[in-house]
Amino acid sequence: MNAHHRRLFSFLKPYRRRFIFALLAMAGYGATDGAVPLLIRRILDDIFGAQDRSMLTVLPAILVAFAIVRGALGFTQTYLMAGIGLGIVRDLRNQIHERLLVLSQTFFDRNPSGTLISRVTNDTLQVRQALTDSVSAFLRDTVRVIALLCTAIYLDPVLGLFAFVVFPLGILPVLKFGKRVRKLSRVGQDRFGGLTSVLNENISGHTVIQSFSLEDRAAERFRSENDSLTKTFIRAEKYGALSGPTNEILASLAMSAVILYGGYSVLSGVRTQGDFIAFMTAMFLLYEPLKKLGRANTTFQTGLAASERIFELLDQVPDVTDPVSPRELPRKPAAVEYRNVSFRYGLRSGEEQEAAWAIENLSLSVRAGETIAIVGMSGGGKSTFVKLLPRFYDPQLGEVLIDGVDIREYSLSSLRSAVSVVTQHPFLFHDTVAENILQGRPSATMEEVVTAAKAAHVHEFVEKLPLGYDTVVGEQGMSLSGGERARVAIARAILKDSPILVLDEATASLDSKSEMLVQDAIDRLMEGRTVFVIAHRLATIRRASRIAVLSRGRLVELGTHQELLERGGEYAKLHTLQFQDTAVREERVSI
Repeated sequence: MNAHHRRLFSFLKPYRRRFIFALLAMAGYGATDGAVPLLIRRILDDIFGAQDRSMLTVLPAILVAFAIVRGALGFTQTYLMAGIGLGIVRDLRNQIHERLLVLSQTFFDRNPSGTLISRVTNDTLQVRQALTDSVSAFLRDTVRVIALLCTAIYLDPVLGLFAFVVFPLGILPVLKFGKRVRKLSRVGQDRFGGLTSVLNENISGHTVIQSFSLEDRAAERFRSENDSLTKTFIRAEKYGALSGPTNEILASLAMSAVILYGGYSVLSGVRTQGDFIAFMTAMFLLYEPLKKLGRANTTFQTGLAASERIFELLDQVPDVTDPVSPRELPRKPAAVEYRNVSFRYGLRSGEEQEAAWAIENLSLSVRAGETIAIVGMSGGGKSTFVKLLPRFYDPQLGEVLIDGVDIREYSLSSLRSAVSVVTQHPFLFHDTVAENILQGRPSATMEEVVTAAKAAHVHEFVEKLPLGYDTVVGEQGMSLSGGERARVAIARAILKDSPILVLDEATASLDSKSEMLVQDAIDRLMEGRTVFVIAHRLATIRRASRIAVLSRGRLVELGTHQELLERGGEYAKLHTLQFQDTAVREERVSI
């Protein structure tokens, strides 16, 4: 047993007591097969051969007792192994989910969500089958084979030894085909993840698909992935199916030799019909567990391939981790400094060195309580810049400091509790309005939730909902409008009450009325905090203490709105291109 097998079987450790009882029940169940030929011999020789009438009452009673014992053992091993299997699936899913929660953003950049969902759902079931169905089959059917071979040797040493040598040869092709099945199963499980990813994208993006009439293209993409998956599994099934006929051919050769030799011995009077029929019964019974052992090996190899994918995920180490001796970040308005920071995305192994810098040699100091606007053309590095602050990513060069301390020295929990992020597309959970706001501070009272909701202009629309704050907002909050979702996200940030606030285009996609309500809520949220705002709205930019202009990841200009306009540089060009229409719209609204 190699290290991978030992790790796989370690999942049985929490259930070892029940597993031992299940193994004993399996062994007992398998051993009862050896008694079947002996009972048949007694029936043929004692009742029909010796005409022993007393056995007419004894043997039926023995058969009933035998059936009761066999049934009890069968139920015990099946029930216990089912419970163990379901427990293993639960434990594996919990471990995978907990690992996913702590992995860094870089990992999710590399791995589609559908692939990860496949590992939680499909791969865990494959592992369960390997650890329970296959293991139980291996033990139960191995014991059955041994018991039947022992019975066969007891009934006829010559024929029994012949069977002992010939029948195990049927296992060799099973092992050979099993290795091929394992390899194909791994490929198939990877493609199953790809299929899940396509399905997930098509469901999440159904609005885009329909708006651009991409139904046929999306269907073809899914069909192509599904066809590849099916072909892979068909190939795996081919090798799994070959083990059965191979066993049957070998078994038929052995059985033919036994019938030929045994038949002559009965005709010549060397052995009784009862002995020979009992021996043949043992041989026929032996064929079934051997066939099941072949199927069990196929199942085990499939589960082994699934466990490899699961272990790869469980062994992932987060790129962003807590320091050895973490410091706690005080919850107070804090100064922030970017010092010679450079960062680039490395999506695949070996690509990091070739990728362009998303942020390059950027330095910026922000005073405690200051509001600074981050502007620039699309792709200039604005969102990447603010993602470094809560350590969604760590820079490859330079450092980010809060109150003069590198943020990598703070515990992740205290750092992220000190930073609130409100984005253009806020994420809401499939839960009630109250629970979504409570995500900001789960220990808050309902009174505090309502206070935050009123400050964010949430209370006014919640009162009109069927169940008020207990109304479920739907997946990603889709039962609410864009402006309502934005206000719930702001209420969540108000309740969190972090000293540092990041606003990433928080009002970019809203209509004028919703934008006014959301902007008023944002204005209240910004009070007394250090604020980084990626802005498209001229009024927000003008209220900022300073404006930082980013271009291709570099800080090219820094100053107030008026100072930057007078310089006639990058900001002035951007103002003319991007903010002129906004200025006209704001003037009309104010009128």
